[in-house]
Amino acid sequence: MSRQIAVVTGAAGGFGAAISKSLLEVGYAVAATDRDPAALERLGQYLGYPEHLKTFVMDVTDADQVEQAALDITERLGPNLTVLVNNAGIIGRGFCLSEKSVALSRQVIDVNLTGAFNCTAVFSRLMARLKYGRIINIASVAGIWGSAGGAAYAASKAGLIKASESWARELGPLNISVTAIAPGICKTNMLTQFVDQEAVAMSVDETKIVKSIVPVGRWGTPEDIAEVVTFLATCKSNYLNAAVIPIDGGMRVGTL
Repeated sequence: MSRQIAVVTGAAGGFGAAISKSLLEVGYAVAATDRDPAALERLGQYLGYPEHLKTFVMDVTDADQVEQAALDITERLGPNLTVLVNNAGIIGRGFCLSEKSVALSRQVIDVNLTGAFNCTAVFSRLMARLKYGRIINIASVAGIWGSAGGAAYAASKAGLIKASESWARELGPLNISVTAIAPGICKTNMLTQFVDQEAVAMSVDETKIVKSIVPVGRWGTPEDIAEVVTFLATCKSNYLNAAVIPIDGGMRVGTL
């Protein structure tokens, strides 16, 4: 087989860029997709790898665009598509008492959940022809615990976790494993949209707060997530299937 191809959605964001870089480093050709052409151009300049990194404008909420992107990817990189990372997502902060919450909720669920459905439906067909594939969905611990002020985000990620488990059952017989990663609190631009910046500014000692919440004593980074994505992408065993892996530094462990 020629060089294997990995598709990364939302590739121009913090997680997406780190995941794309890590997959390139271990030898994949990467189809980096995002709905922002300018951000994709900056990503290409940042990552390099002109022969093995190709960028594609794609809105995951538009099924027709996803179909067209799949055609473009196979035309430019070949048919050997074996990895899909459903990473595209938005966070959205909204409370149920707000008048704008319904419209915001629709948007969040459309991107985070419907987008993953669109991409999985299209790209899993290409993997089925090869009888091999790895689909990795970027969920969140919010999908396990819930999130005050982020009900739509939590619901979309909980849905993605359950979709991952369902797809794992459907696609497992075709040697396509499906897993989900549930990151904890990670330092990204997206986090700043959700966190109360005034409260952070008033915090006396952020380090002390972090250590009280996370046993390893720090927030996560995009590179932490990329490391596990790369492990799942390169794992030769299809027995690692339907797993949901929290990457939260141990946050879920209670503290006396």
